[in-house]
Amino acid sequence: MTEEVKRLRCAVADLVGENDRLKEENEMLSGELAAIRDMLPDEYGFEEGTVEYAVGYPEGVKDLVRQTVERMQSRIGFEQLMYEMSDKNVCDLVELLMKCLPVLDERNPAFNDLSKELREAIASFSI
Repeated sequence: MTEEVKRLRCAVADLVGENDRLKEENEMLSGELAAIRDMLPDEYGFEEGTVEYAVGYPEGVKDLVRQTVERMQSRIGFEQLMYEMSDKNVCDLVELLMKCLPVLDERNPAFNDLSKELREAIASFSI
């Protein structure tokens, strides 16, 4: 009976040691997960559990990287489209101003100074 008690005590001690090791590993993993979460851009809206899945499974890392790259490319495409649209709008506005300047000059001599400033500003946009 005492031999069985000794074996049980050893088994319990092993389990306690394994539990402590797992706790330390979990704490370390939690720190790593927090570091990974901090690296991910908030604006890409990753679902909850994505990082945990990525850390737990090798294919999860590949999926996380692929998702990040896709979201970055999508954002770059959107920003490029917005830039092109705003660039076109600026060009249209400058063209409209160029058409209006002669009329301003003829109608009211007080607009001459404004017209001159506008022409200088428009010239600074020209390449």
